Formats: sequence, structure tokens, C-alpha cells
Amino acid sequence: MNTGLKARLCFGLLVLGVAVAACGPTAYQDSRTQFPGYGNAVSQNNAVMIIDPQPASAANTDFDLDGRKDALAIERYRTGTVIPPEELRTSDVLE
Repeated sequence: MNTGLKARLCFGLLVLGVAVAACGPTAYQDSRTQFPGYGNAVSQNNAVMIIDPQPASAANTDFDLDGRKDALAIERYRTGTVIPPEELRTSDVLE
């Protein structure tokens, strides 16, 4: 065989192989394949929108606490002299 014919034959077989492979069922096209959450849009949407009730950061209980400030805050609460929080608005932040 001459080289041009061999090249065409190889190219034709390559194109045929790609075409046959593209027509076969993939995991996403095959309706019998089970995937977690596949085909269950309601559960998938719930999983995306509902916050994690026990995030990993919840295990961190090492808080930076100041006992004197806490005691003063509790005393102010008991006597009714609570310091009102400063009002912040988005338009005031950059001023």
C-alpha cells in the first residue's frame, strides 16, 4: 500500500472509533446507573440550601474571654443600665 492510502485508512479508522465511542451509553446517559442524588432534585436542592447543623468549627470551644468585662456586663444587665449597641448601616461604614 502506498503511504497516502495508509494515512487515509488510519484517519478513517480513528474517526470511526471516536464516532462509535461517542454513541455508547455513558454513566450520565444510562438511566439504570445509580448516583447519590442523581434524579432527586428536591433532596439535592435541600442539601445545597440547608446549613450544616454541626460544622467542624463548632468543635472549637477555646474562646478568648475576659471575666471582668463579662461580670460588668452581667451587672449592667441586672441593674438595667445596659449600654445600647452602636447602630451601623451599610452607608455609614465607609464614612
